[in-house]
Amino acid sequence: MAELKADFHIHTSEDPKDFIRYSATELIDMAHGLGYKVLSITNHEHCTWSPYLRDYARERGIVLIPGMEATIQGKHVLLLNFSFDKLSIGSIRDLSSITREEGLVIAPHPYYPSPVALGKHFTRNIRLFDAAEWSHFFCKKINFNRPMERVAVAAGLPIVGTSDAHQRRQFHTTYSLVEAEPHVRSVIEAIKKGRVRVKTAPLPLMELLRINTTMLFRNLIYKNLGIFVGKSCQKHGGRPTAKPS
Repeated sequence: MAELKADFHIHTSEDPKDFIRYSATELIDMAHGLGYKVLSITNHEHCTWSPYLRDYARERGIVLIPGMEATIQGKHVLLLNFSFDKLSIGSIRDLSSITREEGLVIAPHPYYPSPVALGKHFTRNIRLFDAAEWSHFFCKKINFNRPMERVAVAAGLPIVGTSDAHQRRQFHTTYSLVEAEPHVRSVIEAIKKGRVRVKTAPLPLMELLRINTTMLFRNLIYKNLGIFVGKSCQKHGGRPTAKPS
């Protein structure tokens, strides 16, 4: 089996909570040019997946996995390849009740200094997660991935690398290489079995500051001045469904 270049945490202009300047199709085109074979678009509380996008990605040699960054008990959790219209999760512990054979639950940036980071919820419920995220957002002297790495390694939990991209400059800074066949089930099974490795490098401190400043400014415009981006998913039959393919 080949190693597939993958990113499992990306946001696009279809995200209802953040102001992002590239659409799902633009992301797929960008990823295709960089040799990616697997993507999951994980917008906040919204699954940006449809047969149109699946086929658009497939035509470019990319497996598109339905995904969402859900907020559970005020904390972010990445959910991949679930039927989102049927999910009912009120607490972190409810993750134990959802069907897991073909789905994937990832802990994103669990120990970052953010109110939406899982923190102690990750430590206490680590067996409810299939993988933990190594985020691109770090530099040589500041790296909140390290505590996650220690906890995950001790628990035997796989680690995936992601960009958590909200800007083009973030994409392709950190990604995963998954030893799998190019289809959804094989990729998810490979991650659960630990056949994944992270490709990453620390960013310059000034680049981190630019990324953070840009995100804060764009979200200020989006939320407070009423400037909204078009939702390209509406061009393809409304809000996408999230049924595994």
